[in-house]
Amino acid sequence: MTDRSQWSLIHHLAYVYSAIAFSDGSISEDELEVFCRNLHNWVPQEDPQSLKQTVESVAAVLAEDKGRGELGHLHRSIGIVADELDDEARAEALTDLLEIADADGRFAPGENALLLRLRQAWGEARGA
Repeated sequence: MTDRSQWSLIHHLAYVYSAIAFSDGSISEDELEVFCRNLHNWVPQEDPQSLKQTVESVAAVLAEDKGRGELGHLHRSIGIVADELDDEARAEALTDLLEIADADGRFAPGENALLLRLRQAWGEARGA
């Protein structure tokens, strides 16, 4: 089991981004490219190669969690992102997620369902 106690907001955001990208069963190169670019916009000072390694490690953790049928970690990451980001930043993150979901040219039903849940969870975070 992965120790998430040292995860930053970026790790949790990457975990949520991974969940969208992986909801159709795999993360395509196109999704990975958009994913890394969007995440880099959140931390422009971060070395892109280092950020890509973070993305790959978080995506591997998500794959392990999915393999065990563990959804609690995703719900926690969604909550942490909701608590840490203001309304405008959550809207930006949702836009990023739409881009990631659409990057491979397919919009899978699982992606749509997760996006709707995220929109609802993040809307509730602001009291909407």
